[in-house]
Amino acid sequence: MVKSRRQMAVGSRQKTAGALWPALRCALFIRYYLSTAYRLLPFAFRQPFTVYCLLPTAYCLLFFPHSIYASTPPLTCRIAEIAPHSRSLSVMCTLVDVPLGKLQLRFADQFAGVKGLSERIFALKVKEAGGAAWPLEIRGDGWYSLSVKAPVPRLNISYDLHLARALDPSQYALVSSLGSEAGFLMLSDLLPQVCAEAESGCSAQANPLRLQIIAPDGWQIATTEQSHENFFEIADPQRAVFFLGRLREQELPVNGMKLRVAMAGDSSVASDRVARLVEAIAREQAAMIGGKEQGDFLVTLAPFPLPMTGLRSSALTRGHTVVLMFNPGDDPARAFAHYQRHLAHEMFHFYLPNAFRIRENFDWFWEGFTRYTAFTTLLRLRLITLRDYLDALGEEYEAYSFNPLRARLSLIAASPDKFANPASYELVYRKGMLIAALYDLELRWQSGGRQSLMDVMRALYQTYALSGREVGNREVLAELAKSGDFARFIRDDIEGTREIDLAAAIKHYGLVVDRDLNNRSRPRISVTPKPSAKQRELISHLEK
Repeated sequence: MVKSRRQMAVGSRQKTAGALWPALRCALFIRYYLSTAYRLLPFAFRQPFTVYCLLPTAYCLLFFPHSIYASTPPLTCRIAEIAPHSRSLSVMCTLVDVPLGKLQLRFADQFAGVKGLSERIFALKVKEAGGAAWPLEIRGDGWYSLSVKAPVPRLNISYDLHLARALDPSQYALVSSLGSEAGFLMLSDLLPQVCAEAESGCSAQANPLRLQIIAPDGWQIATTEQSHENFFEIADPQRAVFFLGRLREQELPVNGMKLRVAMAGDSSVASDRVARLVEAIAREQAAMIGGKEQGDFLVTLAPFPLPMTGLRSSALTRGHTVVLMFNPGDDPARAFAHYQRHLAHEMFHFYLPNAFRIRENFDWFWEGFTRYTAFTTLLRLRLITLRDYLDALGEEYEAYSFNPLRARLSLIAASPDKFANPASYELVYRKGMLIAALYDLELRWQSGGRQSLMDVMRALYQTYALSGREVGNREVLAELAKSGDFARFIRDDIEGTREIDLAAAIKHYGLVVDRDLNNRSRPRISVTPKPSAKQRELISHLEK
């Protein structure tokens, strides 16, 4: 999971305090001996000697500057020789203020179920400024170490990255990629983390980073990172995404959000249509959750790096950037319906979970409930109909009913290991969305239409995201519980493994389940022929 800006700020303060400690310890040590000498001096000589209060710290910072960056020394990196057709690039990083002792170089080896990422690195070298090569100890899985036995002003780390490896189509947006028309560079899997060997939390820390990217001729770069004099100043490489290609861009101010849309390749969807859709979704979701987010946001659309067949999409929201790859297939209407569903899902991640300070994994909520929110967003915008909404619930239930883990693994238990196997992954998304829908319907029923799931989402956002308070399963379940009589629902359907009987669960709301005449295995949800007044009101309010 990518850290939120609030998590990053807390971690930055802790890291700064820890990094300054060696210099302060040095200063205190010297000051102790100076103070002893001070007491021995005659009174007349003491006044000129009072500068001792400042000299120790100045001495330590001057002669031991690396102590400021003892844990994570700063990096200046350059990404160049980007070759779209061979899908490769070169990286050169300069490490300054190199601390003495053993250093770790750690490259990401897996992310979100994509394994072997460090195998893309070739010709890794570490050299002094004069050109002398340093030996590297290979620890495996992208982990290297080297010994610094004498002060070194600068070390150069260079390597090539080959991004030609084929992935499952759903995985392409999760990691860095490069194709003939566009590329996504994600620093979390491109650049190493460098830290002292003694630092057990190396992977949780970020090196201060300045980055230059030399794009191929005719290509532009779109990112939310700030640049100065051809360099990007990057506070958190784990969140940084750079979109490269021959881009078509539009800027869309939405409340406090400075939203940009960037597209590459020959899309079957017109740029203006995409921009209108992005703006509509952004405004609607901000209104739904009471959004107060500000700053730069980026929504991208690109082809896959390799040719695909059929309708496919792959997406990830990292920080303030939506990475979305799309292959439209042969049916334009079906393609756009699929695209808007995926886009609405990813854009809601700007809020959940990316605006929150997360304590633990609760994917069942931020993926399953976000999946449901995408449909309610489109329903409120009149981009889908009630029939589309009910059909989507039927599809989710069909997938859930065939899941072998549905009666063995709870949503909470499935979330931390959702990438362990396809069944866990499907359970988090499919059952998560079903539970969101059933909770929404029940809350509307209990409150007489005065409350919905979005009221709970809004309360969580205001209580935790805007205040920066930590949130996890406990807080989410407490918020779900306090809106009505949901103790059994939470116990059986979220914390437990009770199987969902959809027909029985939705009958109360004036909805029935039957079978599609053309496909007997697919459940079809419809409104009962004679709904009560309360049932009619509930169903009509779904579109509001």
